[in-house]
Amino acid sequence: MAVRAPTATLAAQARERKGLVRKARGTGDGRVRTITLTEAGAAEAARAAGWADFLLTAIDALTPAEQEVFLRGLLKMIRALQQRGEIPVSRMCLTRRFFRPHAHDDPAQPHQCAFVDAPFGDGQLRLECADHEPAPPAQADATWEQFTTRG
Repeated sequence: MAVRAPTATLAAQARERKGLVRKARGTGDGRVRTITLTEAGAAEAARAAGWADFLLTAIDALTPAEQEVFLRGLLKMIRALQQRGEIPVSRMCLTRRFFRPHAHDDPAQPHQCAFVDAPFGDGQLRLECADHEPAPPAQADATWEQFTTRG
């Protein structure tokens, strides 16, 4: 999860105080702690697991133009967090060596995926691509610049 040990410790302590987890000493090595969910923690985890569903429903309230602006803003936020090392680098289209932003004049499908040799639009941009191959840093920076200045 790209979280440092002190951050994980603080997070576990906060959840323990809230009654969401229970800590116990590991067997053998006294430094080891086992953290398990309490009943309240399991209920909260189940509720949190559905967050994507209610966000998707809320996104449906936006017009297609608003969804496009939202996606572009989200991608910028993700990139900024990744560059600061606050979240792990995802395997999104924008960091892929096969992504060609604004390769076509069609506003509905302006981008090109050179991997599958097909045009696509902002609505098909992926945050996680199974076929991801990272672009070299210079290419990634140039691609980002091209994506953000023409969009």
